[in-house]
Amino acid sequence: FFFFFFFFFFKQKTAYEISACLVGSEMCIRDRVKEREGDYMSAISLYLKGGLPAKAAAVINNYNMAYEQDVLEKVASALTNAGLHEKAGDFFEKMGMYDHALESYKKGHAYHKAVDIARKGFPQEVVKLEEEWGNWLVEQKQVEAAINHFIEAGLFNKAIEASIIARQWSKAVQLLRNQPPEVARPFYKLIAKHYADIRQYDLAEKHYINAGEPIEAFEMYVKANKWDTAYKMISQHSSESEIAALYISEGKKYEERQMYKEAERMYLTANSPDAAIAMYKHAKQYDNMIRLVMKYRKDLLKETHIQLGKVLAKENSLKQAERHFIEGGDWNRAVDMYSERDMWEEAIRVVKSNGTTKDLADISKKWAQTMDSDQGVKLLTKLGLVEAAVDLLCDKKDFTEAFRLVNTSAKYKAQDVHLKYALHLEDEQRYKEAEEHFIKANKTVEAISMYQHLEDWHSALQVARQFAPEIVQQVYVDQAKFYLKKQDMPKAEVAFINAKHPDMAIQEYMQRNMWNDALRVAKKYAPHLAQAIIQRKPIQTDREETIDDLLGNAKMLEDSKDFQRAIDLYLQADQGNCNNVEQLESIWDRAVNLAAEYDRERYQDVLMKVGKRLEDLQRFASAGELYENSGLYERAVECYMLDNKWKEAREAAKQARDPEQRNQLMVLVEKRYKEYLIGEKQYGAVVDEIDAKEGLDLLAQKGEWEECLKSAQDKRPDLLTGYLTMYVSKLFADAKYKEAGEVFIKYNCPINT
Repeated sequence: FFFFFFFFFFKQKTAYEISACLVGSEMCIRDRVKEREGDYMSAISLYLKGGLPAKAAAVINNYNMAYEQDVLEKVASALTNAGLHEKAGDFFEKMGMYDHALESYKKGHAYHKAVDIARKGFPQEVVKLEEEWGNWLVEQKQVEAAINHFIEAGLFNKAIEASIIARQWSKAVQLLRNQPPEVARPFYKLIAKHYADIRQYDLAEKHYINAGEPIEAFEMYVKANKWDTAYKMISQHSSESEIAALYISEGKKYEERQMYKEAERMYLTANSPDAAIAMYKHAKQYDNMIRLVMKYRKDLLKETHIQLGKVLAKENSLKQAERHFIEGGDWNRAVDMYSERDMWEEAIRVVKSNGTTKDLADISKKWAQTMDSDQGVKLLTKLGLVEAAVDLLCDKKDFTEAFRLVNTSAKYKAQDVHLKYALHLEDEQRYKEAEEHFIKANKTVEAISMYQHLEDWHSALQVARQFAPEIVQQVYVDQAKFYLKKQDMPKAEVAFINAKHPDMAIQEYMQRNMWNDALRVAKKYAPHLAQAIIQRKPIQTDREETIDDLLGNAKMLEDSKDFQRAIDLYLQADQGNCNNVEQLESIWDRAVNLAAEYDRERYQDVLMKVGKRLEDLQRFASAGELYENSGLYERAVECYMLDNKWKEAREAAKQARDPEQRNQLMVLVEKRYKEYLIGEKQYGAVVDEIDAKEGLDLLAQKGEWEECLKSAQDKRPDLLTGYLTMYVSKLFADAKYKEAGEVFIKYNCPINT
């Protein structure tokens, strides 16, 4: 059944295809017949129906006749749909439809024909077409052919890229010559890499330089083991610091690859031996490390040996560590290294080779200390180190045995044992016994120091007087310093006096600004220092000092002809230490007088300072008098006016020497006096002293009619009628006729007025 079905289906399909083919052949025959008969439209129609748009186009092209636009568009559409874009372009071109032809050529990648048409009718499209042509050729892997088209399009970047892809290196270089550096550099780098790969190093260097990549050229030469060439090249294009950084960078790369000799060469060329030294240290190639340190860092050679010794000791490479410690001049570290590991024989060996007898005794004693007393003493005695044996017994607090050994074998060590025993007794707080052994050890000062530490000054002085009288005074001084730390100045003073150093007590008092106490001690114990204390006493005194003390000190300074300091001290007086303003004025006045007589350079400053203080206390009259007496008339006038001393202000203004200033001050005084009278509502005084008319106007404005009319009658009768008229008019306006009549009668004014 399956076979039958398959055979039937196959037969049916074959018959259909044959039928279609026969139909197509039949239509083709009919087309040709119609074409020979001259029925071109029918032939075109049949060709199109038969899927032969190229033949339809051929009919139109071969037989020049008028075809409808619709027919032409159908043929063109059929050609396009059939993918025959170039033929469509030819068809459009022959029909004069150049824009359509251009589009069809582009779609069919017939760029040669497209460019020809564009040059004739669409020149603005030529550049774009050349670029598209080049892009299409690149897609077709015809990169070399695309180069010129990119050039024609003015796209030099693409032309250069195409040249490089096509390995047309000379062409690429030629194109790059006319490009700006920022465009050309990346391409030069690619070209340089090519020449480096084929070992044409000269060309590669040239193009790396053009690319602004001298470091790439340097690395190329280094990779090729052309060290001298690399250095010569990089020296022409980089600064010394840049070259050094480059060599260090290359050195690190070699170091990472464990190519230490090459890395060393790089570091040394960069004048960085420390980097090479550090590299060998990290790599644990200590001999190479020492070799470089010896050559380039000789001053650090010993320290380097010691550091290596420490490292090797941690790694338990003890013999190597010992060698480095000894070469570093610190054999004691080797001894300590062995001692810490209880390798005492090795430690002794190192000491015997490098140390002294004392060093041998010290290390032997340390070894003995790891044993019990008997074994330790036997060891040291065997080694002939009796002194060390005695020291060992002392260290173990076995003083009975120590004294026995000293008495039998080393009497010269007796004082040492007494001293150590005394120190032990002091630690045990057995002070009297400690004192006895300090004395036997001939260490009287230590016994005294013990009592000083205990603050037992009586015992300290007793020992000093009995066994070391020459230092009694120093003990007293130490006692005084002790009391100074306790801030107990009276006891410190007594101690200084007992030490026969009153000058030290005086100095301490002065440092604490206790000047009266300093002067007291000086007068009693060192009179020759009293005058110097007075002269050195600072101006700044404590606020707790009374005004009487201040004045007494100032008078003392005057007596010693120290007028500058006396002035400063007088100026120290203020309301903080004196609440009597009159007394303050007197004190400050004394300061001004002293400055005027003995310190002219400071006179103006003192004057202004005192004047300012008087003003701050609102003692304006006193300040004005001070300024006036000193010729500061402007400030004097201002102060007098502030105190309403108008007469004094006028007098001070008249004394100004400059006429212009004198006139200005007088005008100012009269103006301010007038303002004062008006402010105080003393209008009558304005009439009497300033301006009668202005004063009368003010009285009228304020409604002071009685005083206004009376003043006018007395001072300015010529103005009386005017003011009387103003007043009467006001009374009439207020319907006060009777009062108006009375006014007329009172001032004898006729009614018709």
